[in-house]
Amino acid sequence: MLGGGQMSEVVMQISNVSKVFPSREKKEGFTAVNSISIDLIKGEVLGVVGESGSGKSTLARCAFGITAPTSGSITILGQDLAGKSRRSTRELRSNLGFVFQDPAGSINPRMNVRNAIAEPLLLAGQSVQEIDKRVAFLMDRVGLATSQLNRKSHELSGGQCQRVAIARALATNPQIVLLDEPTSSLDLSVQAQILNLLEELRRDFNLTYFLISHNLDVVSHLSDRVAVMRDGVFVETGITTKVINDPQHPFTRELIRAYSGVHKSDGVLPAGFHLDDWQDGPLNRWAFQNIDSFLPVARIEASQSPIDLPVSIDPAIDTLEIEASGNTYTLPELVNDLDTDAIVVVRKGVVVYEKYFNSMVPESLHLLQSVSKSILGALFAIMADRGVIDINKKISHYLPELLGSAYTDATIAQALDMSVAVNFSEDYLDPESEMTRLDRAAGWRSNSTGRDLGLRSFLKTLTASGEHGKAYQYCSANTDVLAWLISDVTGMSYQDLLTRELWQPMGAGSDASVILDSQGLSVGNGGISCTARDLALFGQLILGEGRAQGRQIIPVQWIRETFAGASPDVISADYLQALHPGGSYKNQWWITASQSQEIFGVGIYGQYVWVDPTSQTVIAKFSSLPVPVDPVHSRKHMALFRAICGVTISK
Repeated sequence: MLGGGQMSEVVMQISNVSKVFPSREKKEGFTAVNSISIDLIKGEVLGVVGESGSGKSTLARCAFGITAPTSGSITILGQDLAGKSRRSTRELRSNLGFVFQDPAGSINPRMNVRNAIAEPLLLAGQSVQEIDKRVAFLMDRVGLATSQLNRKSHELSGGQCQRVAIARALATNPQIVLLDEPTSSLDLSVQAQILNLLEELRRDFNLTYFLISHNLDVVSHLSDRVAVMRDGVFVETGITTKVINDPQHPFTRELIRAYSGVHKSDGVLPAGFHLDDWQDGPLNRWAFQNIDSFLPVARIEASQSPIDLPVSIDPAIDTLEIEASGNTYTLPELVNDLDTDAIVVVRKGVVVYEKYFNSMVPESLHLLQSVSKSILGALFAIMADRGVIDINKKISHYLPELLGSAYTDATIAQALDMSVAVNFSEDYLDPESEMTRLDRAAGWRSNSTGRDLGLRSFLKTLTASGEHGKAYQYCSANTDVLAWLISDVTGMSYQDLLTRELWQPMGAGSDASVILDSQGLSVGNGGISCTARDLALFGQLILGEGRAQGRQIIPVQWIRETFAGASPDVISADYLQALHPGGSYKNQWWITASQSQEIFGVGIYGQYVWVDPTSQTVIAKFSSLPVPVDPVHSRKHMALFRAICGVTISK
């Protein structure tokens, strides 16, 4: 990195730049960037770091002339980009290079490597001989062989695609290069190679980098200065080492906790740990309680006035004998048979049963898997009730990025009810299924395919399989689309929305967390971890028709519609009817349609929140079953829950 004496020539000056987008919620619009001022010094790397939705990418787009700011000015190499002629603009932009976060997506799939790198030179009017000479030089400098010139992006690895993108960015010999999450979609070993290459190129070509990242590890490795961004403003700026080692702002400290050192040394991981195996037993007993040891997470903040449910343990529950799958179990035997990590039973607002296993304690966080979907459903109820979103509108109305995908004509309501017709296999064990691709995109599996680089990249590839709204089809991708949508519409990160609208209002006693993908987008379909007590508290909120701490948090009508189930016109699935005759799926909840009218959220490997309005009982259960889905385990869980609720009915 450069010494302070060398940093003197300003190559980019950002002065009081703001960017306001139209908003249906606010007449004044949504402010993505708010009066930002900063200088970029020749030869340095300026890292702008922040969560998804913080405004960092919008700032970069304004700074490099991709998007016009609402107010303020940007000067590049002494020239103001605004108001210049096309020729002058073209000459100025030849001094700018761009490296984006999705290497395969930033290369025209119809072009081979040679033509992808040559395109900026061709537009600049260079001859074929000049172009071929420059392309050969750049191929060598970024570590690619000339034998790869005729290959297309799908024939390259993710790291090779990013090297092509870097060569293309340097084609016109620019002075300033925008690096937009340049390594976030790559495997760890490849990330290190690309970071080292970028450092080498900066030194050799005297480049200046404007780095956008959500990961402070990358920023600390590459940048000289860092600006920490939140809600459109810089909350802290300074020399990178000083900011990392002595952060002054609470948000900077939180970022460091969430992102720095996510990939810890092998010494803190169990023997044999591999990213492709952590969800399977027996490794999941450790992994589900230690997600932040190997995946990036963001915090969902607890309430400052938490609800402390009263406790009156009912000894009769442990004496139950339960018939399940042709066998008779005592309750402790069945709890053990179902690989239980924690179970909390709340009857009429009182904790009557609470047990922890496998090193769990009441304060332990545990991954919810798809119980996270039910929490998202409640958040959408709140935002729809306020008019922030209209669930009957098409998803593409709010996310035009999904035009041309399966979600072009699908509505938010159809995604909530899992009636989007999409080519998607939810097979958790098939390495080629769309579910496995979704896991790779979310960062839950290793990914050396060069595709599905982050959730947004993957979700855009899904295609429709028929008419939406006609049949139930469980698809985890729908929930990730919804988490993306609500963050985009509100301009807030998903974790901050959950904190503000649900976790704190309901009186959660502990911080929760949510997993982030490589671009900092929350994994809505299954990424939340929380305590068993707080999951039970969430179930109690549903049981209480959305009311807690003297206020209506979730609209009553939405909860009643959820208990009523899906429209009978929606064709159900055989496996759902076999387990719950007449049952359905509504608003990200499973509806049993039984006499007791239970609804529940469920996640693979045995995660549950069970809500029984007849007995006024809520059950939260964490498990680490050895396989993701098994009808025998499902039936045993139903028998366990109904036996417990049968005890409560008699009380």
